[in-house]
Amino acid sequence: MNKVIMNYQYFTNWLESLKTMPEEYWLVPIKEGKWSVGEIISHIKAWDHFVWEERVRYFVSGTELPKKNFDPEEINKKAAEQARIGNSKNKLIDDVIECRNKVAKKLEEVPASIWEIKIELGKGFVSLSEYIEGLVEHDLHHQAQIEQFLLHKGINIQN
Repeated sequence: MNKVIMNYQYFTNWLESLKTMPEEYWLVPIKEGKWSVGEIISHIKAWDHFVWEERVRYFVSGTELPKKNFDPEEINKKAAEQARIGNSKNKLIDDVIECRNKVAKKLEEVPASIWEIKIELGKGFVSLSEYIEGLVEHDLHHQAQIEQFLLHKGINIQN
């Protein structure tokens, strides 16, 4: 369990390194038809908030998740809009880091006995440990996309 939280929280180190990227590329789509770095980072923040508010409590209580009561496309759309009209690059990065650290701290308070209990999610069953590991994989997917984009622009960020 601690390793899962550590991997989840470690992403903040990489987020911090994004502060070194030039502002001019922050809102440039990483590929045609794709989000910008800023939109991706705002998307991560939106889902971190969602995870705590709409998922972890069901793992802790052991109750079944309600049938789909949210629209992922709407969450993503609002996150992308927030990146374009919201805070500066560094402020958004700081906000995402703060949100991630808060969720990680709250996850540390979840009893160890809860982490491997599976609850129904979609058409299958998943434990909190597996769920958070899936979020880490999601982070790494976006990290690779952003790093590829930046390298294509001749920018190498160090984390």
